[in-house]
Amino acid sequence: MKKQEKIVAFGEIMLRLTPPDYTTISQARNFVANYGGGEANVLVSLSHLGHQTEFLTKLPDNQLGDSAIKHLMGHGVETKHVVRGSSNIGMYFVETGFGGRPSKVLYNRKHSAITRIEEAEVDFDEIFKDATWFHLSGITLALGENVRKVAFKCLEYCEKYGVTVSFDFNYRSKLWTIDEARPHFKKVIPFVDVLFANHFDLNTILEIPLDSEDVDTKTKKIELSKKLIAGSKVKYVFGTERVVHTASENSLSSYCVCKNGEYKSEEPIRFAIYDRIGGGDAFASGVVHGLIKNFDEPEYALKFGLATSILAHTLYGDVSTLSEKEVQEFIDTSGNAAIQR
Repeated sequence: MKKQEKIVAFGEIMLRLTPPDYTTISQARNFVANYGGGEANVLVSLSHLGHQTEFLTKLPDNQLGDSAIKHLMGHGVETKHVVRGSSNIGMYFVETGFGGRPSKVLYNRKHSAITRIEEAEVDFDEIFKDATWFHLSGITLALGENVRKVAFKCLEYCEKYGVTVSFDFNYRSKLWTIDEARPHFKKVIPFVDVLFANHFDLNTILEIPLDSEDVDTKTKKIELSKKLIAGSKVKYVFGTERVVHTASENSLSSYCVCKNGEYKSEEPIRFAIYDRIGGGDAFASGVVHGLIKNFDEPEYALKFGLATSILAHTLYGDVSTLSEKEVQEFIDTSGNAAIQR
């Protein structure tokens, strides 16, 4: 009997503190508080798109941990396997950019609860026996050996139960160096079905060689992605291309490489930005949604991912709360229906 869809993710959810009205941290006398984190953002978006979701993490057993759980539950994300313990929640500060001044992110997460998570605290069988999809990002792998052990145990159980795995590179130089990250990224790839990556990730981190350096970025992405797909179980490589006009206005396009060929949005879409944080997570959630809807047609996933990401830039906070209908209406009215093969 076919399993009922359940999307699981593992990662850290953090307290986000933002100075209001585009002010800087040095100007701030108060902060707006909400919650976010890569995998958690993906699940919240997927929940609003109509999917059953469950988040695995560790949170402090205090009011901050309670509030993070309320945030997830308020968006329809299941939290029954969230581990409680330790005393600190990961935090980050966001200076929202405007015009010529870019946004800035400052992390305070070194000794957060998730870094204390232990394999023995997690019931992997109970979580994954009825799961159909698992999402993970490279940010989570950067959070320490304890976290990596749990992440790779999740991947082993995905293999055991036939769970589709998506992985977003999300390399962050503020968290670790390329040399520190490389062996762990390479270890993830054999488990991955759907990959979110760019040519830097594939060439520099995974060390997939280029036949020639004297080619444009688009050619590099296609060549490297094809080489990865040919030598692994990865079925799709998705990514975005961003042009920054100002902190308040960007253009975005998307692409996909698979065994059947390459796809890309024909023209970049230019749009105004209210809050950029979480745009990549929204793209991932839109792609996952599109693939679940029609796994054999990446064109739909590509369109839906790009539209979800662009719309997420118009919402305050890390998460997209858009319904499938709202995203589809944007696709239908914006011209984001043209995909070039």
